[in-house]
Amino acid sequence: MRSLVRYLAALVVFVAATASFASESEAGAGSKPSAARWRSDRISIAVSRSLFTSSSNFKPGTDVASALKNAIAHWEAVANVHISFVESKRRDASPAGVRGDGESLLTIAPTSENLALFKAGDTSISAKTRVFADRNGFVTEADIVLNPYALFSTDGSFSTYDLEGVLTHELGHLLGLRHSQIMGSVMHGNVDINSTVGAGFAFRKALSAEDISAIRSLYGAPLRIEDCCGRADIKLLATERSLAGSLVFLEDKNGEVAAGTRIENGREISFGGLTAGTYAVVVARQGVGTFGEDLGMLSVEAGSVTRFEVKPTGDQTPFELAYVGVDGLLSTSAVKLLPGSTNLMTIGGRGLDASRLAIYTSSPFVRIDETTFSDIDYAENVSAIRFQISVDANAPSGSYSIFAQLPTGEFAVLPGAIAVSK
Repeated sequence: MRSLVRYLAALVVFVAATASFASESEAGAGSKPSAARWRSDRISIAVSRSLFTSSSNFKPGTDVASALKNAIAHWEAVANVHISFVESKRRDASPAGVRGDGESLLTIAPTSENLALFKAGDTSISAKTRVFADRNGFVTEADIVLNPYALFSTDGSFSTYDLEGVLTHELGHLLGLRHSQIMGSVMHGNVDINSTVGAGFAFRKALSAEDISAIRSLYGAPLRIEDCCGRADIKLLATERSLAGSLVFLEDKNGEVAAGTRIENGREISFGGLTAGTYAVVVARQGVGTFGEDLGMLSVEAGSVTRFEVKPTGDQTPFELAYVGVDGLLSTSAVKLLPGSTNLMTIGGRGLDASRLAIYTSSPFVRIDETTFSDIDYAENVSAIRFQISVDANAPSGSYSIFAQLPTGEFAVLPGAIAVSK
């Protein structure tokens, strides 16, 4: 028998509410629509002394230099890119415009120029990165401004942002990456402030496979890695329903999300930086959480291009997935789970019914116990299902998706909703 748990108010749904990252791009006249990469794989950053003197923004004992070094190391370990930094007396990010001053700056100084990037007293955005590019789309400068109103730490302190995680994300923008649509990605646009609701909402630091393929598509892999990189060019044939805004993503043999992007202009998508292997191609129409469709399999070989052409059906599901969480709390960020752990997880959306849906992952390392399904009534417009989920002790770190499927075969998906991290 299914149990029904009622919560007091709709506000409870978002107790684990997420804040967000933000980025800005500035480009020269006639430039490409978005910045691609730096011309060189060697990039230098000036670090404002404000990071070492703004004691009110950092919990005592926070090692700013180590957090920055660790954030840089995350990217250098997986891509052919090298980032160095020097301390600087500068405090202000370059003003918006077609070009900056030519020097990339990391700052948290509460100057008028920096404060203008944030609403007064608002801590819902952890940082902003302003990227400048030339007419050919090459990055020429990127200034990172940590929110002068926010608090940061490196030990998970309550109501603080994880400094290493924020810097890892912002360095991704500095390198040329845009926000990811995969929930478990470091480059995802939402970020959880450290809270007391448990490890499930811990900050993402480790790069996901999707982060790695994205950065390798720009700079390539380190020379020591031999099975990288290949590219997949995907063409989606016309359907009766528009594909605009839909999310297309790849899952590897372990069920980990390896690449993903929204369809913006046209129906052709290219995923570079892929490790050699076989991938499932999945589309979530009109974005995360709506109708999902398995489009088939493709194989990628190092140094080659795989071309894949398919026609989606364009159908819709009578239900929707939108949120995921632990301890009865829902969020739009991925839930972090530890290898070898068993947890109670919740998915939320509209029209969910535990008696009709199969809920599963495509990974052999992440198992959902269907005997534990129970409906949760959150609010008039939000339905949810709670279940027990177990992660194998040998599960690789990465982002894994959650699927919900009707007996008739239609399914919806939350791409990268589970972030397995050791």
